[in-house]
Amino acid sequence: MLKRAMVVLTSLAAITGGAMVIAPSASAAGFGCPGSQIDVYPVTDANNGTTLSNIFLYYDSATGKNCASNVRTSAGGTGTAARISISIWADGGSAVTDNGIYAQYAGPVSTYAAGKCINVKAITYASGGRYGLVQRNGHCG
Repeated sequence: MLKRAMVVLTSLAAITGGAMVIAPSASAAGFGCPGSQIDVYPVTDANNGTTLSNIFLYYDSATGKNCASNVRTSAGGTGTAARISISIWADGGSAVTDNGIYAQYAGPVSTYAAGKCINVKAITYASGGRYGLVQRNGHCG
């Protein structure tokens, strides 16, 4: 719901010519993930190392679920719609993925991983053919 609201607000700003900047909150609620933040992984440009987005990873002890969102940075074109994705899965499980054309972030995606390690993967495309890809494994429980 929050992602749709951000897309609508961004579209309204473009239509009205307003100088509107919407930056996602640094809290878990800002990206739709419950629980506590346990890690951040940069998704860097494959050519020059610029951080295009960040994977924010959360754990909710009440549900035993891990959750992740891939959030654009200003260098990654936040506010400009382009392909971005995030996937999460437990070892031996299937990936849960959000992949689309978003101006702010992809996700949230979550998985139950009690007694297993989790994996996250993100791809971010930006203007000029730039892109970044990262996959991280770990956070075993």
